[in-house]
Amino acid sequence: MIRRKRKYRKYHEKNKNYIIIFGIVICIILGIAFLTMGLEYEEKSEYIYSYEAKKSDNYETLLKPNEFYTSSSLPKGLYYASKSIDKFVLEYMYDFNGSKEADINYNYNIIANMVATVANNDYKGKEVWNREFIILDNTSSNTKEKEFSINEKVDIDYEYYNNLARSYEEVYGISINAVLKVYFNISYDINLQGVAENNKTINDYIELDIPITSTITNIEEKYQNITNEEIMPQISEKISATKVVYYILAVIFIISALVLFIIMKKFIKKSPKEMYKSNMKHILNYYKDIIVTISNEPNFSNLKLMELNSIDDLIDVAEQNNSNIIHYEVIENEKSELYVIINEYLYMYIITGEKLK
Repeated sequence: MIRRKRKYRKYHEKNKNYIIIFGIVICIILGIAFLTMGLEYEEKSEYIYSYEAKKSDNYETLLKPNEFYTSSSLPKGLYYASKSIDKFVLEYMYDFNGSKEADINYNYNIIANMVATVANNDYKGKEVWNREFIILDNTSSNTKEKEFSINEKVDIDYEYYNNLARSYEEVYGISINAVLKVYFNISYDINLQGVAENNKTINDYIELDIPITSTITNIEEKYQNITNEEIMPQISEKISATKVVYYILAVIFIISALVLFIIMKKFIKKSPKEMYKSNMKHILNYYKDIIVTISNEPNFSNLKLMELNSIDDLIDVAEQNNSNIIHYEVIENEKSELYVIINEYLYMYIITGEKLK
């Protein structure tokens, strides 16, 4: 009956250990999972508006009276003798198309920049002159539709700008390469109805570069033909409620794992065999200088038995009488007896896994 009870108790304690270890592992896994989910969680935002702006240009070259050309103008895309040019007629086209109706305020202008760089010597390529000319004043408009279109034509008096550049060279004695950069600039605010904090400001342009001081002129287009973008709702900079929930759950499970670990370490008893091994290992290591272990059962029938209550009492007896302690394991991994013989007295201390006798 005693062995059966002991066996049941060992089995019960072992099962409790397994259950707690399993609980710790589950808590750690869940804690790490929720922490990872919190760190990786991103607000799912849908595009609420998209737009596309198509840009293009056209121009016509008007010629001075001459005996070489049969026509008074030349079309886009050719190379022109600079001295033959009277003016350019530039045309800018801008077509905007949105995914849905919006309140759009837009304004545009056309500005030319004369940019001159040094043509020779050690300063070749360095900019020495930059002057702005307003070709078309700022124009504003508004629409509540999905789309709008702009078409503007302006004249560029080539001879005027060429003479101005040549005059600069004569006055300052600097040979320059001058380019007239003619910009169609547009900006617009897209106000999405019913969507707070999602207004969008767009800045766009079309650039045409006209060489001024070169003998051959060819207009260079410098812009992307299409501008498009998709607008999403702005995400709050504050941590979302979902993230907070993930972090709280992660903390709860990690703390639970620590609590279970402490419970297992402090409140779950070791099995009798584990207790016995732990006690014996400590005693044999700590008092190894005065303990002698024997393998045969000793016979002390002729001595008077004095059973002691603690290992400290036995150590005191041995040290006071300058005597060794005899160790004999009565039941392997379950019970040991320690003896000190002083004259006709046998001092004994018993160690088991259940308790220290």
